[in-house]
Amino acid sequence: MGFKYCKEGHIMDPSWKYCPVCLAPLAGWFVALDSKGVAQKFYTIHEGKSFIGSGVDCEIRILKSGLSRQQAYISIADGICDIVDLGNGSSMKVNKNDTVKMTLIDGDIITFGDSTFKIKLL
Repeated sequence: MGFKYCKEGHIMDPSWKYCPVCLAPLAGWFVALDSKGVAQKFYTIHEGKSFIGSGVDCEIRILKSGLSRQQAYISIADGICDIVDLGNGSSMKVNKNDTVKMTLIDGDIITFGDSTFKIKLL
């Protein structure tokens, strides 16, 4: 059985006309930063749970940055954004503090090994 992908890169069943992830209300962006803190790529974040990693099953699929297949997930519900490290690779830091789970606010900096990201919430 094959898969298809929406324009954002989410994996979909071939029979689906619309991506269920993209239909969820937009909640913000997960922004990949370079070593100077300049935005390189923007990943949309929707309400609900979004997995972050290099695997095809991740809503936020990031290649070439040393992330494991499922590195972490972001959960957004009722205006609260949490990030949880799944312990499958480099440890997670939020604003330079080691953590496995944290409630995020707009502008927080998330680091996995050498990869740095910024959360932008609506």
